[in-house]
Amino acid sequence: MISGANGAVGQNLIRLLSQSAKIVPTRIRALVRDLRRADKLRPLAAELIEVNYRDPAALRVAVEGAEAVVHLAGALKPRLGESLWEANGETALNILEATRPSDLKCFVFLSHPGADLDSRNGFLEAKGIVERKVLDAGLPGAIFRVPMILGQGNDSLERVIRCARASFSPVVGGGAVRVQPVSQVDVVAAIEWALSDPPRPMRTLNLAGPETLTYADLLYRVANRIGRRPRIFPVPKFLARLVGWSAGAVSSAGGNDRAALDTFFTEYLERRVVPRGELPFSLAPVNETLDRIFPLSDGG
Repeated sequence: MISGANGAVGQNLIRLLSQSAKIVPTRIRALVRDLRRADKLRPLAAELIEVNYRDPAALRVAVEGAEAVVHLAGALKPRLGESLWEANGETALNILEATRPSDLKCFVFLSHPGADLDSRNGFLEAKGIVERKVLDAGLPGAIFRVPMILGQGNDSLERVIRCARASFSPVVGGGAVRVQPVSQVDVVAAIEWALSDPPRPMRTLNLAGPETLTYADLLYRVANRIGRRPRIFPVPKFLARLVGWSAGAVSSAGGNDRAALDTFFTEYLERRVVPRGELPFSLAPVNETLDRIFPLSDGG
């Protein structure tokens, strides 16, 4: 069962599991909030189930009999009217609670570098609280701390592409913040690994990419592959934070914007990356990942 299956990671995971030699699932359940927005999932080999993640009874029905759960649902910028806790904390804990009566063989949770139950960042606080609850549940499986994901259709890459296409790109701090992007292909492969041979006890693995570079460097690499030459317009961090705090004083959505800004443009670097040999493959460096996404024939 895959919650939050509508996202790029969920779609690619379903494709991989449908043709995997390691796992032969008899049934793949794809949980979504709204079937009207699930058109990209319809051609895939999965059963679409519309759920309200805040309805425990509905979740128990959706999860019943599942041998493995991959929880992908969550958002750095939640839907209108939804808080960071509701999107990233409550949703995950309700899924976890729904699994307890079943004979679950694997639980996979996607977290984020910097997750901390004592964080002042609402997104990272929610991820940290869920991490602790998942570990305390004593289930087999894995928690993957995943930073910026580079892959077709992924929101993180789409933001970079939009900046790369603009003649002038306002970027907080001039893009000096360092990032450790990871290939979407590698994220999906890591989930498949956890499902095929679930770690017991639950493991927390940092899926930070093997290369640390600045956001500006990443932006220019993407721009080069799509034939653009953007000029970065540095936005001082204090000004960006001031705008975020001002928005927070007006509406609750502003608080979400502050957390998103902090997560995007504060360094949460993982130095304890996945040990060599832990995964049956090496994580791809940035250029290799971008070459897969933007073949030379398409980049101009």
